[in-house]
Amino acid sequence: MYKRKTAENKASVIRRLVNIKYRDGRSVTEHLSDFQGLINLLTNMKMVLDDELQALVLLSSLPNSWDTLVVSLSNSAPQGVLTLEIVKDSMFNEEARRKEQGVMAELEALVSEYRGRTNNRKFNRRDKSKGKSRDGLRGRSKTRKDLECYHCGGIGHMKIECKLFKREQDRGNEKSDARHTTTTTYGGNG
Repeated sequence: MYKRKTAENKASVIRRLVNIKYRDGRSVTEHLSDFQGLINLLTNMKMVLDDELQALVLLSSLPNSWDTLVVSLSNSAPQGVLTLEIVKDSMFNEEARRKEQGVMAELEALVSEYRGRTNNRKFNRRDKSKGKSRDGLRGRSKTRKDLECYHCGGIGHMKIECKLFKREQDRGNEKSDARHTTTTTYGGNG
């Protein structure tokens, strides 16, 4: 269709080249292939665009979401001149960065979702007695305020620390000492 070198055909190809737009999510390789196809058509019609003009047209084909790349390339061009190769390489690098960023965002979302499910599952099972002691602590130590003495029923200490238990033990030891004490009397003339 565009093999003839008429002005109308040239204008049509240039219009397509100027209006070509990259869509987010599309492969950069596909976009560059379409772009290069139009450049090749113009070259076959004896319309050669210099490297810098091709680079600028390619940059202008990028959407607003790529503005950071466009601005940084424009500001960092050596002697203010962009090359097609620099723009292509930057586009491939940006595509790779965005894909990696997307994968990382998906992983973060999955981790957050997993954490949410795990917490909900624990919360929902809290009242059930599967694998937990009566107090629901499942092997975790109690705080002092939660301790209950098995001897006197008091809160805040254990039986081994219970003053009442120790007093009773001491009294018991005194009684048992008295029971085990034998008295011997010696009756002799002396």
